[in-house]
Amino acid sequence: HQMLNLFPKEDDPNHKWYAPGDDLSAFTGKDSMFVSRIFDWYLGEVQEGLKSGDWAKADEVVGMIDTYQQAKNKTLDISPKRMQAELKYNKMDVFRYCKIGYLVLGGLLLVLSFAMLFRRTRWMKVAVWLLGAGVLVVFHYHMFGMGMRWYIGGYAPWSNSYETMVYVGWATVFAGLLFVRRSTITFALATLFGGIILFVSGLNWMDPEINPLVPVLKSPWLMFHVAVIVAAYGFFGISCLIGLTNMVMMSVAGKKNKEILKARISELSIVGEMALWVGLALMTVGTFLGAVWANESWGRYWGWDPKETWALITMVVYAVVTHLHLVKRWNSLWLFNLASVIAFASVLMTFFGVNYFLSGMHSYGQNDNVHGIFTYLYIALGVVVILAVLSYRRWKMKV
Repeated sequence: HQMLNLFPKEDDPNHKWYAPGDDLSAFTGKDSMFVSRIFDWYLGEVQEGLKSGDWAKADEVVGMIDTYQQAKNKTLDISPKRMQAELKYNKMDVFRYCKIGYLVLGGLLLVLSFAMLFRRTRWMKVAVWLLGAGVLVVFHYHMFGMGMRWYIGGYAPWSNSYETMVYVGWATVFAGLLFVRRSTITFALATLFGGIILFVSGLNWMDPEINPLVPVLKSPWLMFHVAVIVAAYGFFGISCLIGLTNMVMMSVAGKKNKEILKARISELSIVGEMALWVGLALMTVGTFLGAVWANESWGRYWGWDPKETWALITMVVYAVVTHLHLVKRWNSLWLFNLASVIAFASVLMTFFGVNYFLSGMHSYGQNDNVHGIFTYLYIALGVVVILAVLSYRRWKMKV
């Protein structure tokens, strides 16, 4: 009785809609009789429909609620076309199929890309092109799904955690497409990472509902600020994956494959640095756009809110990583790739940590289910530490 706000109050100055379980004493006369009884009547007809299989009476009661909403609503644009689009969107389950497509195609691409480091054949090149075309199809389907959410909600689809994760997945694959001519491995990693991000967005602590925006988000700055700053996360994610890949290759470097791997690691490091520069530029621009939005919403450009603070920390961290090579003793491929991986922790803190574990204007509130992510973070930390030690020893010894 509290999940759905079904009844608009015609003369309410705040244009409030009430749920059946709310205090309905604000309604008077016939309206009071209707709103206090109609939902229980509907539930009773649903029970009968479950027994008999005849849903005509339940549908009739729903029609009464719809008629009441259309008559009393004076503020919201209730569009039947958007309702039908949302029903179609829910049935299509776009992002679940995109997740499967990215994981399968990205995994196959990654295997082929590694194989092509040592040997290139014609069928491998053809297979890479076919898989790339498949990724492009899934990418456009992903974009179509985001467009549907935009049409249904009436606002840019990156206003909450779920939508932002879906957008980050899209931005990551887009970044991979930008680097596809320079590095097939980078494209494969970006595609695979896009699938992983969509997998996370489908976990039970993410809310995929399309809801009305809260007042502070009803601003054109939502589209610009969030789009730019979150796109930076996609490029940072690529640099992190490249760093991990390079450390894996350093860990298996030996006398036989030393020269080949050294060349490939150098190439990938260049691509990783390019991704870092793009990400840092987007992060900087996005943070300044956020300051402008904050001034419009709260009358100040900067207030040391946890989100603002961690965005600044992330900018500083990546500025340090991109300038490591300027210090002679720190000009090392191993250190650069390790730093690219470790720096991504600041992105995770900015995106997840602030939203769920710190209190501030950008926090989405505590969620009991989200604490399970710590297990995966500890595992990831262990993997990074092991890779760092192994890669350092092998790289120091062999190269």
